[in-house]
Amino acid sequence: MNNFAYTSQDVNYIGPKVEEKIREELGAPSPLPYQVEDGGAGPTSAGTFFSDLATGILGGKSNLLFNLHFDLTHPRPAHLQVSVDRQGVGSHVSLLLYSTWLAKPVGGEIYLEDPKTFGKSKFKGDPASERLNANGELIKRANTFARTESQSGGLKLTMNRFCKVMPQPNGTMLVIATLPRPTKMGFSVAIDAAEFFDISAMIEAAL
Repeated sequence: MNNFAYTSQDVNYIGPKVEEKIREELGAPSPLPYQVEDGGAGPTSAGTFFSDLATGILGGKSNLLFNLHFDLTHPRPAHLQVSVDRQGVGSHVSLLLYSTWLAKPVGGEIYLEDPKTFGKSKFKGDPASERLNANGELIKRANTFARTESQSGGLKLTMNRFCKVMPQPNGTMLVIATLPRPTKMGFSVAIDAAEFFDISAMIEAAL
């Protein structure tokens, strides 16, 4: 089983393992192409943009080995950055950074609040956030998907919450960070790609 924790730090071994898991969840009929970004500077402007976001989400603390960038096409165009961190002589997947473009414009940034001890976090920011908060199912699913704690290879993973609708010069971008979800008593993981696409559609419809 593939639990996203590896005894290797070799991208030529880890990359295909991660790709296989993503392809399995998406039900893709053929291998998914991806780009490798070393722990240093990104290869493209898009890679640099997402890597800068990742640094803030992780609180500036990272043992990053490399990022894997997937440009997904179904059920809608989206980008997935998978961060692979050093763990001793091995490695593990940490941050999963999903993004997609939305057809609806927003006047300002909308963000999901930090996790609460009691109750669900709400969307804040631009007044359009109230339209998202009116959808109880969306609030429930966004809170569950935008995880800030998880486990990988016996290691506790933590990060800052990042779930934002961001106005950009060429449109509106939805970016959600999450962590792998352990399944089968930790022997496997889920990346919940289908859930991201469902939440994207719900947010787009509500705006």
